[in-house]
This record gives sequence, structure tokens and C-alpha cells, in this order.
Amino acid sequence: MSRQPGMLIAAAVTALIVTACTGGGGGAKEPTSGKTTITWWDYFGYSPDSDQAVNSLIKKYEDSHPDVDIQRTAIGFGDFRTKLIQAAASGNFPDIAAIDNSDVPVFATQGALADLTSKMTDWPQKTQYLDFVLKSVQYAGKYYGVPFRSNTTALWYNKDMFQEAGISSPPQTWQELRVDAKKLTNDKHSGICFSAAATEEGTWTFLPALWQAGGDVSKIGSQATVEALSYYNDLVNVDKSAPKSVLQWGQSDIGAQFGSGVCAMMFNGPWVLGSVEKGKFSWGVAPWPKGVAGTASPLGGEVWGISKKTANLDAVWQLADWLANPANSKEEISKGLGSIPNRKDTLHDPAWVWHPMVKAFADQMPDARPRGLYGPKYAQISEAVWTMEQQVLSGAKSPQDAAVEAQTKILPLLS
Repeated sequence: MSRQPGMLIAAAVTALIVTACTGGGGGAKEPTSGKTTITWWDYFGYSPDSDQAVNSLIKKYEDSHPDVDIQRTAIGFGDFRTKLIQAAASGNFPDIAAIDNSDVPVFATQGALADLTSKMTDWPQKTQYLDFVLKSVQYAGKYYGVPFRSNTTALWYNKDMFQEAGISSPPQTWQELRVDAKKLTNDKHSGICFSAAATEEGTWTFLPALWQAGGDVSKIGSQATVEALSYYNDLVNVDKSAPKSVLQWGQSDIGAQFGSGVCAMMFNGPWVLGSVEKGKFSWGVAPWPKGVAGTASPLGGEVWGISKKTANLDAVWQLADWLANPANSKEEISKGLGSIPNRKDTLHDPAWVWHPMVKAFADQMPDARPRGLYGPKYAQISEAVWTMEQQVLSGAKSPQDAAVEAQTKILPLLS
């Protein structure tokens, strides 16, 4: 997921856009004469493995398409979204960029993305993608991207602590989670941890509860909103099975706390695997416990956005089509970039289980929902959501009052 709540920038600083680059092989090459040049931006230089995976994809494509020269720029994660917005404002958007799926409406309304509807209509691969993955590349009834990497969240649990507490299996409902969390809470560790920070990470963890309660952002302020807020409030302030620190902790913090044995369960994604594996205990991953409306989780990951002003639309589309085909990119996208399968033909394919935890996240994936459905003002909507949750968990407002206040902020922002 991209966690950068942003704002539209009126003017661009072109020099910053052109020069921002991370190491690990992410710098642009000199253009090759006589070839079609495609400019490519991503933020996957954050680790040697991810950087190598992207460079491998590019090399494989160039080797099989000798008439194409891909100019890659790897930008740091913290700067990536801002520089894309600057590039869109200045008309210098790259030919292809890996954008967070929630930002499709942002760049579509800025006029940065090519309308791919005509190409997507009869695209053979389209029917393979899970419904909400396909919806994540749409805005206002048109297609503005091609699905790429996906992830979601689920419930991680410490099997050793479960055994000590006499709990035989992970909770399957809200009520079971609340009961188990209380049993697992003692002076050494909390029963459950999750991010309720004043960032997109807090919203990212609250939305599943909202959906599981039968609510939605478009119906914010409803009884389901109150029930979702009360659910988390019960865990933090009534049962005290979740620490008050969740108001400051981001997802990486939660992963570290779980890995160190401070939390018996947590809501989180596959990206915290490194922190979890540092712990000397047995652990597992299970789907989000069900509310009255079932289970649900947020859809994270990136899509390929193609510039509306590209001079080589057909060549860039051919590249995006090639990247989408698992036969070309399975190893790099799965293990290299830590993606969870997002297609019907890969969801239960053992070849995509690059780690034992993948199966649990793949089981959760069909219930994942994209945030881009809420339109180009999602960043402001997200802020209103996390503010609402913070007000309740800090004790500043009741769930009812916080929900009503959020309603007045959010409804005018929906497209």
C-alpha cells in the first residue's frame, strides 16, 4: 500500500522530478539510438531483492523486444507520490509508472493517465483478475491502468501464546476475537495490536471493520460506523486487550511489537514478515474475523498507469500486457516483490506460494476492496476517517458523535 496522504500541487519543480533517484540499479540509462524509448518510474528500490526483481523484468523484456529501450527511474517511497503529482501538473508524467491503486482517480482527473478502455475491453487477460482488482484500475466507468502487484491484510497470531491460553484455533468472528484477546492479555503482552495512527495506516486498518459491520465510506455516520468504532473502542478502552499505543503505532511498529512478543495477535500485511520471523515462536495467519456482514480487507498494491501524453502508446501497452502475464513475471512479482496472487489462474497455484503465509493472504484476497472507488479526494477522506477513530480511542468523543462529525466532512468529498 502507499501510505502517503497527499495534496494536489499547483506547480511542478521539473529539476527535482528528473534527478530524484535511488541506488541499486535504478538510474536511467543513456537512450539507445534507433529504439523506442519508454520512461518507467517506480519506488521498488527500497530493498536489494525488490530492486533486482524490477531490473530482471526490464532486462527480460528488452532481451525479447530488442527494439525497445526502457529508461527506469527508481524514486524513494517517501517522495514518489509527490513527484508523480508534480510530473502530472507539469505534463512530464512518465510513459509508465507503478502507482498506488487508490491514486488512479487522482491522476485520471489530473489528465495524466491514458484512457485504456478501448484496449481493455477485449483484453484476453482481463477476465482472469479478481473483481475488485479490476475495479481498482477504473474511474468514472473507464479504465486508466493495468493491474500489477497486490496485497492485503489478515490476522497474524502467536501459536505458542494461543497454546498457553488454551485457545485451539484463531478467532473467526468479532466476538471470538474479543474473548480470545482478553484471555491473551497479561502483564507481559497484549491480546491484539493494530495500527490506529493518525495516518493512512490507521484508516487502512479501520476500513475492514467498517465493511465487516455492513457499512461503507459512502454511508459514513450510519449505525455500522458506530458499531465499527465501538468494536475497536471495546478492545482498547473497555477490555484493555489492545494497548493505547496503537494510536501512535504504524504497521511496521505493530509488526515489530508482534515479532518481539509484545502482542499475541495483530492485523497486518505480508510486508512485516521480516519482523515476524525475528521472533522465536510459532505463528500463523488467518482471515479477518467476520462481522455481521462477513469478512473484508483492504486492497493494497500498485497498478501500471500509462501517460496520456506518451508518444508510444501501443509500445507501452504491449509492455504492460507482457508484465501482466504470469508466464513472464511470476518469479519477480511473487517472491521478488512480495505480491499476493490477484488472478483466478494464480490464486490457488502452488507456484505462487513463495512463503507458507501466502496461502492465508490468498484466501483473504477475494474479499479485498479497493479504496480508489471513493474518488480523487480519497486522501482527504482518509484523514477524516483516521481522525474519527482517533477521537474515539483517545476518549475525546463518543462513537456516535465522532461518526456524525466525520459524516459532515466525508460526504461532500465523495465523487
